[in-house]
Amino acid sequence: MGSTIRSIGVVVESGFGSLVTSTGLPNKTLSYTSIPCERDPIVLYGDELPMSERNEARDGSFQFPPEPDTVYSSGSRQQRRTGTVSIRLDLTTVGTAATNYDSNYLGYLLGAGLLTSKHSHNAADSVTAVSANEFTPTVASTSYAVGNLISSEVNGIAEYSAVTANDKSGKVGCSPAFSGTTYTSINPLQTWYPGSRTVTGTTTHSLSFRVDGVNFRTYAWGCIMESCNISVDGGRLMADITYRAAVIQDDHSSAAGPVEPVYNSGSPALFRGAYVVLSGTSPTSTTNVSGTTGDELTRIALDCEDMTFNITNTLTPKATSQDIRGMNGFEVSESLVEATITLTTVNTTIANDFFNQTLRNLVIGTGPVGDGKGCALMIPAAFQADNKASQYDVGGNDLVRQTLTFRSTRYGGDVAETGAGNSPFRLALGV
Repeated sequence: MGSTIRSIGVVVESGFGSLVTSTGLPNKTLSYTSIPCERDPIVLYGDELPMSERNEARDGSFQFPPEPDTVYSSGSRQQRRTGTVSIRLDLTTVGTAATNYDSNYLGYLLGAGLLTSKHSHNAADSVTAVSANEFTPTVASTSYAVGNLISSEVNGIAEYSAVTANDKSGKVGCSPAFSGTTYTSINPLQTWYPGSRTVTGTTTHSLSFRVDGVNFRTYAWGCIMESCNISVDGGRLMADITYRAAVIQDDHSSAAGPVEPVYNSGSPALFRGAYVVLSGTSPTSTTNVSGTTGDELTRIALDCEDMTFNITNTLTPKATSQDIRGMNGFEVSESLVEATITLTTVNTTIANDFFNQTLRNLVIGTGPVGDGKGCALMIPAAFQADNKASQYDVGGNDLVRQTLTFRSTRYGGDVAETGAGNSPFRLALGV
């Protein structure tokens, strides 16, 4: 008997499904990076067996074996099943060892469902605060990418905002506001966002996964993110990510045992030492701002004890009969987000936001921040999805709680729509 100790590796595909030109079959010789994710969700994936039932006339009470939906190669049917790949991992950042996530497993995983944008600089920048929403950087102001998130540490607490303008006579504008004008250093964050408007339906790349263990090995090719659910577990942000795979095959005869994961050198994203912030006023939504000044909104810091942030992609296969994949890619036909936060101090300012259809910036921050550290989640134009803000939770025996559920609507408060500018939601990691 073999041990069930197992690992899972990931690689970015150069083409959807990683087909070998000479055979038309997926490539099993790719170089995979072993991911430091939790063990339990790693299984031998694939539970959907495409087939055609044979219902021909017969001369007795029996059935015919179904016809597998696959291709022939060298005269033999090729194994093929479909299904999902699920992993669970924390968001430990790159630290000082890398300048971005383009060649990192987190960048691989997020890029299979989202697009990404980077600032032109990747180190902490000494700045002069002009206001809680504006600062003069040391680097060129245009090196700050509009729409991307930034962070600073003020009085030992991590604070986050998003760049809304980067060419204000050498100044950078951001929203929501920092807590004051005492910040002196700004950290850049690489930012992921859904394809929308002129890039609707697109992702950065597709992935292939390989599960390794003693006497077993399974491949999945043509994988695109179907959902990403981020929650708090003992103070640590954990991401449960599910990918839809075009082709899944076993190759147990080539099994070589589990592979030790590659770990990042930064810090886990902790729901400690940071704020959850709503803007004090409504962002620009249905029409875009004009000129060189974007939204610069005030802030409301909340006493938040728990949160979830759920991204859901609706995937539509672009079907084709040409090869074993049965498609030439997945189109992200819808990408939606929902954030739920639980407050232990009731905030009366936002109690009627549902009835008033009020929109606000929502930023969920984590600690710590610094070189290659930090993680934040943002909905630039968030609306309350229900009336729980005024329907307080008094079911327990201790504190009155306020549960807020937010979804995203159109945002137009950034001065540019390139990159993450004016995107409906964002996930950012420190570089």
